[in-house]
Amino acid sequence: MRSLIVTVALIASASVRASIDPMLPASSSADAVTSPLAAVTVMSHDLEASRVFYEGALSMTAEPISLTVDEAQLLKQHWALNEVDAIEGFIFSNPGAQGSAVVRVLRAPEGMSSGRPNLSSRYSGPLGFGLPDTDMPRRLVEVQARGFKSTAGIKRMAFPRADGSEYTVSEVHYMAPDDVLVLGVDRGEYTQIGPIDDFTRIGGVAYSSFMVDSIEDSSHFFREVLGYELRRKMSFRSSGQGMPDTRSGEAIAFLQWFAPGATTGYLVMMELLDGDKKPYEPMGMASTGLSMWTFTTDSLSSIISRWQDYSGESAAVLETKVPPFGRVRSIMIASPTGISIEIIERSN
Repeated sequence: MRSLIVTVALIASASVRASIDPMLPASSSADAVTSPLAAVTVMSHDLEASRVFYEGALSMTAEPISLTVDEAQLLKQHWALNEVDAIEGFIFSNPGAQGSAVVRVLRAPEGMSSGRPNLSSRYSGPLGFGLPDTDMPRRLVEVQARGFKSTAGIKRMAFPRADGSEYTVSEVHYMAPDDVLVLGVDRGEYTQIGPIDDFTRIGGVAYSSFMVDSIEDSSHFFREVLGYELRRKMSFRSSGQGMPDTRSGEAIAFLQWFAPGATTGYLVMMELLDGDKKPYEPMGMASTGLSMWTFTTDSLSSIISRWQDYSGESAAVLETKVPPFGRVRSIMIASPTGISIEIIERSN
């Protein structure tokens, strides 16, 4: 009887936490079609600056990308890197924060333009990514000491709970190389947005953000193709500081999309509700900056079927070495946001 009471109490406690913390899932990972975000890819004109930022300032581990000539040629075609002579770059990860997405940085060819000029939030497409960080003041000093800047220092933002109350999150926006916005996030009283290394007190990539022209069009893609679920939808007013090129008081829609059952590796969709938007070409792997997301799946054929139902198009399967996932089968598809999407089949 006592064990039954304890079990009921634990279930009730979990239910209360889920109703208060909007990051907690009500769904099961058994319902997931694709994984949480597994990797973000950045096309870069300056690999050394990227290494100084990700390895030096954010305490990540750098692993050079190593491919044979044949493997590189296959990936160049698969990733549509038509202007690239060779695939060079690094995989940046945080081994002390297992379960985090990695950062894959590839050398961009000369003349490739930025997908987000001057980090402006007015362009549609990928914006940046965020990491959990419970030692922001020290991290900010480390970033600035290496010559990089934040947009407005450490700021506190209020987010709503399901019961109507609010909780506070600390954030800092870093201007990373190649017009990528990288956020440090501390959720304070709540579970952090992703795993954290106990020694460095920072994690790997926990989410990625992007701007859209139409919430409806993009939502349909993430729901129908990737099987993601909308866990929070709200709007906020810009302070005119954190998000570059937004005005104070400007309304911004804010949506969080998760793989079912997941608490990290999510996507943040935003749309400017006031003022001008600036669609920009080229996008994806044809521009520098955040260019590609990678997800994994147990069934590549299922994703291909969902993609065909959504787009009416086919998707070519490639089997080769894909850093850092090893030899795998994968497909490339395009999202309405302008970012390339790589889906990798997990090995059984």
